Amino acid sequence: MSWFGRITGIVVLLAGLSVGYIYFFGSNAESSVSAIDDALTYSVTRLDFEAFVTETGDVASASNREVRCEVEARGAPGTTIIKIVEEGTTVETGDFIVMFDSSALENDETAQRIVVANNRANLIQAESQLANAERTLVEFEKGLFQQEVTLIESEVFVAQESVERSLAKLLHSQRLAAKGFTSIEQLRGDQFQHEKAKRDLTAASLKLNVYKEFTKDRLNGEYKASIKQKTAQLDAAQSTLDLSTSRLADIQEQIIKCKVLAPSEGQVVYANDERRGVVIEEGAIIRDNQVVVRLPDIKNMEVAVRINESHVNRIETGQIAKIELDADPDNPLDGEVRQVAAYPFPLRWHGAPLEYDTKVTVINPPSSLRPGLRAKVKIYFESQLGVLQVPLASVMEHDESHYCLVRTDTGWDTRRVTIGTNNNTHVVIENGVSEGDVVTLTPFRFIQRSELGEQSDRQKPVQTSAATKKVKTVSNAAIPENTPGS
Repeated sequence: MSWFGRITGIVVLLAGLSVGYIYFFGSNAESSVSAIDDALTYSVTRLDFEAFVTETGDVASASNREVRCEVEARGAPGTTIIKIVEEGTTVETGDFIVMFDSSALENDETAQRIVVANNRANLIQAESQLANAERTLVEFEKGLFQQEVTLIESEVFVAQESVERSLAKLLHSQRLAAKGFTSIEQLRGDQFQHEKAKRDLTAASLKLNVYKEFTKDRLNGEYKASIKQKTAQLDAAQSTLDLSTSRLADIQEQIIKCKVLAPSEGQVVYANDERRGVVIEEGAIIRDNQVVVRLPDIKNMEVAVRINESHVNRIETGQIAKIELDADPDNPLDGEVRQVAAYPFPLRWHGAPLEYDTKVTVINPPSSLRPGLRAKVKIYFESQLGVLQVPLASVMEHDESHYCLVRTDTGWDTRRVTIGTNNNTHVVIENGVSEGDVVTLTPFRFIQRSELGEQSDRQKPVQTSAATKKVKTVSNAAIPENTPGS
C-alpha cells in the first residue's frame, strides 16, 4: 500500500466524525462544508497551498559551552563544590559560576613554599662551591704553580752553590793533604760534604722536573674534576629548584581553578545526570574533567527533530519552518532548517521506521526561550499559489490511480483525478475536477469496492441512506484494504 493510501485511510476515519471536520474547516472562510443528503461535502476551491512536515522535538542551544572541573583530585574521590550560582542565571563572560574547596591545596602550597626555599638555599650553596673551585684552578694556573716552581728552582740554585763550595773546599783540602798540612779525617769530611751537595742538587733538580712534568697535570686535573663535580651539583640543585617551583606553580594554578568564571555569555544549566546519579549542588563531589554546568547561548537556539524516512527527501537546508512551543502555543516562532543528517538514527527495535536527525534554527529567539522546552515544528517544503485542492478524505486510490465522487443533480459521478503534492489535510488536484465542484468526504458510503473496479462509461445508481442517487464509474479503481467502508 502506498503512502497516500495509508494517509487517506486514516483521514477517512477521522472525517467520519462530522463535528471534528466542521470545526477544522470552519476557520476557512473560502471552504464550504455542509451535510447534504446525509453526506459530508466539500466545495472544490482554488486556494494557496502549503505542504509541510510536522514533527516534535526539544529546544536546545546550537552553541552549548561546557564548563568542566579542572581541579585535580590528587588521590581524593573528587573536589567539593562549596558555592555555585543559581541555575537559570544569565551570565556574561568573566562572571562567577562555581567555587570548589581549595583548603587542601592551600595547605599543599604552604608546604611547597618551604620546599622551594630550601632548594633555593641549596642552589646558592652549590653556586658558591662552583665559584670557589673555578677560582682555585685559576689561582693554581696563574699563581700557585709558578710560586711552587720558583721555590723548587731556589732549592736547585742553593744546591748548585753548595756543590760548588764543597768542591772548592775539597780541592783545597786535597792540596793541603798532599803537602801534609791537613789530616786524612778532614779530607774525608770534605769529600763527604761534596758528595752530599751533589746528591742534594740531583734531588732538587729531580723535584723540579717532576713538578713541572707530572705534579702540575695531576693538580690541574683534580681542580678541573672538582669544577665538574660542583657544576653537576649546581645543575642538580637547579633542577630540584625548578621542579619544586613548577610544583608550586601547579598548586597555585589549581587554587586559581577552584574559582570558575564564565568562559562566555549564556544561561547556567546544571549538568545533572539522573542515569548516573549526578546532582550538581553545593556539597557535591565532582570528578576530574566532569561537566559541572552548561552555558547555552540563548541567542542561538534550535529545535532538534527527527524526520521519518518517508519525508526526508523533501527536507533541505534553508527551508522555512514554524515552531510552536507547548508552553506557549499561541505565539509561534519562525525557523529555518539548518542541518539534515546524511544517515538515519539507529533503529531501536526490529521493523521501526528510519528517522533522520534534523536541526531547525530559531530565527530571532525571544529572551523567554529556554533549553529543554518541547516544541512542534512545521517544515514547509513546497508552496503553490491559487491551486485547486481537496481534503485527503475525498480521494480514493486504486491501482496507482485516484478518484473523487462529484455531486451532480442526479447522483454522484466517479471522477479520475490527477493529484499533486499533499500535506497533512489537503491534496492538490491537477485535473479531473473543477472549481465549484462538490465532492463527498465519505465516498465509501456511496460506492463499493467492486464498483470502483468496474470499467463503464455509463452512470450507475448508488444508494444513499434515504434517497436514491446515481454513480457513474469512469475508470478502474481499487479501495485500500485498511480504508473504512470497503
